[in-house]
Amino acid sequence: MVEAWLAALAAGYFIGSIPVGLWVGRYVRGIDLRAGGSGKIGTTNVLRRLGVRWSIPVLAADVAKGIVPVLIVRAAFDSPTADVLAAMAALVGHIYPLYAGFRGGRAAATGIGALLILTAPAAGIALAVAVVLLALTRIMSLSVLAGMTAAGFSQSLIVMTTNDPDAYLGFAVAGWLLIAFAHRDNIARLLAGTERVLGRDAPSGPDPVADPTGD
Repeated sequence: MVEAWLAALAAGYFIGSIPVGLWVGRYVRGIDLRAGGSGKIGTTNVLRRLGVRWSIPVLAADVAKGIVPVLIVRAAFDSPTADVLAAMAALVGHIYPLYAGFRGGRAAATGIGALLILTAPAAGIALAVAVVLLALTRIMSLSVLAGMTAAGFSQSLIVMTTNDPDAYLGFAVAGWLLIAFAHRDNIARLLAGTERVLGRDAPSGPDPVADPTGD
């Protein structure tokens, strides 16, 4: 099983590292998304700086980065632990991408993608909570954190009350902790009452300090 675990870590990390948002920013507007907005390469900063049109494919790609490695590992090995390792490695890859100077995003969409394969009902609960809260508050980070917290609790309950592998509890806990860590600056702003609200950010546009070829 050690070989399966190592393969899972490699598949998850290298696929999770694909910096789709960064590449889209450079292609569409010749900017480095990390030079403005939140400084991240995920869906929210793409929405803020490039608009809805480009945020949707980036969201789909980031979700796929959580789905694909888990499916690959599941097809190759019969190991729930390997599934979880692939999912966790994909999150780490998105946050610290090898192909983008280890400066990536916050991994919420990638986490939902992995959760769709590991425990789909928990992913549905996470999405429902996040969408409702986003509609009420228009604060993306709060919505994501609440959704992932709901996912962690619901996945734990599902594992404890069904035949889902006990290993999936690892993702419920470790996945939540990792995504919360990636949102630590958002959490600080939420506590201070200064977090960004969608629609109230500065208008997106070409960033004069962005390096179109930069890291």
